[in-house]
Amino acid sequence: MVTLKEVLETVSYVCKVSLTQMRSKKRYRLFSEARGLYFLFARDYTDCGVQEIAKYINRHHATCIHYSKITPQLLKYDKKYRITYGDIQGKLNKIKNLDNEANDDKLKQIDFQIAELLKEKNRITATKKDT
Repeated sequence: MVTLKEVLETVSYVCKVSLTQMRSKKRYRLFSEARGLYFLFARDYTDCGVQEIAKYINRHHATCIHYSKITPQLLKYDKKYRITYGDIQGKLNKIKNLDNEANDDKLKQIDFQIAELLKEKNRITATKKDT
């Protein structure tokens, strides 16, 4: 699963808006649109609730709900915004896939360790039966 930090950093990087500007109270269009994308992706890519998502960038939970309704409408009509959305989505999907691959590797290691422990247990119980 993607973290709020990864979502914020990705949106900030693609939109060319600093993290400070994302968290600021300024209402410039560039900052506002970046925040909207952050809220949309944070809700889609994390398990966090709206309160936690909003609090992460110093906003009220109602702001998160508002942007989650408004941002999809902007995507319908603004081609540049759609392109930015696609760039962010691609980067977050890569992050998500890397996390999944890392988890798969960890699970394989755990399965291997369990198999080794079971073999050791069987060997010990077999030697106890012999004696």
